[in-house]
Amino acid sequence: MTDEQLPLVEPDRPADPPKRRKRQASSNASKNKNRTVREVSPKYVSVTTLLDALDQSEPRPSDDSGSRKDKKNYAERLSNKLAILVANRLRSVDASMAEVLPMPDGSGRETGAASGASKKLKKTDVRYSTFDTGLELLVSIKTYSFRDPRKDKTGQVVLGRYTKNMVRNDHELRAEAMDHHERAPYAVLVALFFIPMRACDDAGADKSSFAHAIMTFRSRTGRQSPTDPHQLFERMFIGLYELEGDQRGEVWFFDVMDKPPRRGRPARVDPPKGEPRRGLLTLDEMVREVVKTYGIRNRRFIEWADEDPESPPDLAQPQDVVAEDDDEEASEVE
Repeated sequence: MTDEQLPLVEPDRPADPPKRRKRQASSNASKNKNRTVREVSPKYVSVTTLLDALDQSEPRPSDDSGSRKDKKNYAERLSNKLAILVANRLRSVDASMAEVLPMPDGSGRETGAASGASKKLKKTDVRYSTFDTGLELLVSIKTYSFRDPRKDKTGQVVLGRYTKNMVRNDHELRAEAMDHHERAPYAVLVALFFIPMRACDDAGADKSSFAHAIMTFRSRTGRQSPTDPHQLFERMFIGLYELEGDQRGEVWFFDVMDKPPRRGRPARVDPPKGEPRRGLLTLDEMVREVVKTYGIRNRRFIEWADEDPESPPDLAQPQDVVAEDDDEEASEVE
């Protein structure tokens, strides 16, 4: 046999026997078959404004003729998009919340957090947790997208107001707060209730649907201490958004603890210098309020008398807290 006819074998590695090569090929094929590859479309459009959330949730069924199933599916799509929007804004305000879920591409949406006295996972909208401390911040999103249809004496469908299921939403929020605060009493829970701006215009001789929402949800918020009742949220805002016309996608937020008008739309009030803004808040102003509440609970924020209340919150950990932690670690070593 000449040198040209000799089999090529790597000098540092002997050739595998035929049976071994066959078993390896079979094993690799099995691994490749069971492997799951996560696909992320490069054309995915994230949500940076409420208009994006509305557009990406289409098609929207009509208030009067849309089926219950179509309305439910639309509400779920809108809630998912709003969750991405809020999470994106939280990351932009507080760099320490880089891992807040869902991510800009939608991954991590509706992930579960342990709740109650057991480890049963409960789906969440916007969540910030750490490995060491568990749940720290949760934003629950509710939407009320359609007016209540009913039939008049002639059998014609008449559109009513945005009031039919608010009490049910309040019961859902109560259960959600109870479950999470029971397991994580230091967690900050915030509720956002989105409703079209025209809910302010349907008062007639009575109060508007917006005013009715304030009355319904006010008793569900105001939790200031970890020892306060578990069924309360720390903060809650009504999100009023324009659904149609040239102003479609504009959104304002109203703290349910603030004074609403009985009829008509709330105003944006310019406060005296040095005082916090009341009335309508922009999306970024609302997010800053959420971050402030989270910072106060975790000893990372305090409102100073000589500081501009419109400035972004500084959540850098106080130096005295850092020093205390260092002293504790040093004493443990000794």
